[in-house]
Amino acid sequence: MLPPLAAAAARAVCARVTEACPALVRTHLLSVLSSAVAPLYVVSPPNWTPIPIGVNTLCIADVGGSKSPVHECMIQPLRDHTRDSFARYEVARAEASAASTEQKFHIKLLKAEIARCLRKQEPAQELLATLAELHRTAAAVPKHRPRLASNLDLESLLHQLDGEYEAVDFLTDEGDKLLSSSLMRHVSDLVDLIDGKPLEFRREKKKHLYASQPRGTFGLLAQSAAIEPFRPRCKRNEYTEHKTVRLGFFARFLVCVAQPSPMGNRYAPAGDDDEALSNLHEALKELYDLHQDNQEAGGIAPIELAFAPDALGYWEELCRITQNLKFGQLAHITDFVSKMLNLTARLAAVFHVWESQTHYVSISCLERAWDLVFWHAAQYELVFVPPPPLPQQEDDVEAVIEHLAAHRFSIDYKEVPTEHIGLLLGLPSNRLRAALLRMEQRGLIELCGGKTTFINCMKMFSRSRNITWR
Repeated sequence: MLPPLAAAAARAVCARVTEACPALVRTHLLSVLSSAVAPLYVVSPPNWTPIPIGVNTLCIADVGGSKSPVHECMIQPLRDHTRDSFARYEVARAEASAASTEQKFHIKLLKAEIARCLRKQEPAQELLATLAELHRTAAAVPKHRPRLASNLDLESLLHQLDGEYEAVDFLTDEGDKLLSSSLMRHVSDLVDLIDGKPLEFRREKKKHLYASQPRGTFGLLAQSAAIEPFRPRCKRNEYTEHKTVRLGFFARFLVCVAQPSPMGNRYAPAGDDDEALSNLHEALKELYDLHQDNQEAGGIAPIELAFAPDALGYWEELCRITQNLKFGQLAHITDFVSKMLNLTARLAAVFHVWESQTHYVSISCLERAWDLVFWHAAQYELVFVPPPPLPQQEDDVEAVIEHLAAHRFSIDYKEVPTEHIGLLLGLPSNRLRAALLRMEQRGLIELCGGKTTFINCMKMFSRSRNITWR
């Protein structure tokens, strides 16, 4: 699925962290790959306006799922970039301070010279023009671009994105911090950030903040407890969705639920694992530095990608498939299905950028991207659209069956008293009788004497006979 450079690095991570789920490694790596190229490119599917190529991921793993070791293997280039960007900012700020001091000194000298000319009634038009030019020439204010987000509120987020083509990356192995932060009160702004729409923050006594074509990448590793508040709540046999889910925030993510591997992921270390990781880190560092150089040079518009001619037919087929899925097989996750084409185009563009230097996304990248997005649809369903709970009546039947199965070796199948079953399960007599009657209707038990006081469970535990036709 992954580009060769990323695939080698993913295998190296799996071999180094043997407890990690390979699907978690792959999914989190997609957000890391995306963070490096998202500010530099956009993609234009047929008849669409250009869209960002950022891919956002949410990986859910409980304690022992090796979230932190996997994250540490991938995040080092961005951390180094954040540290180096602060050093560059300090140097630029010192230079800007020196330039500002020099400009103020020139202005002071010009004012003194103009005052002297006026006292002696000498012409001072040229000096006044020079002074006006100095006042109009504002010194460039350096901007700190750490990229890696940490403990941001909405104002500090907009301060980091203020300008054009700025980027921020929420890549963390402690996704619960973001999901419980004040930013989650501004889901609409986060959705606009993912979609690359302008963001604005008005302040009374300070300069307004405005982000034009911002880029934000989310790569969250979190425990299931951090996601629990966003899961639907069942009330009166109906699910109520959380506002964040209704607004489509998580539908823009590739969700992955890590599967525990008691015997490890079975990836064996190879001799070139360190080289594979170092190659990925070098490529990431170059892309992070390229974006910062572009911003310090005044901002350069992203490169526009398009689909190759042989991929256009496949894209039309995907449009037809998603339309059918929306009203058919996946109608219960319409919010995710409506974003599948967008996610596929973004992911295909990310694959292409890491594989090729051309500006045309190949059909191979598009096919692999669709396969991955379709796989993540089931993961999204598992987390945010679980099956509805059983009705109370069916739940009672299941409880009685489980109790009888657990005690099958210590009871007399032909005559089982039911009073203690209701007491042990905490079922009122009317619900217990209703459950036993349903079991009788389904041929699982027989009532002794036509009453529910004693039941015959021979049918439940009788062994089936294998008849061979000769």
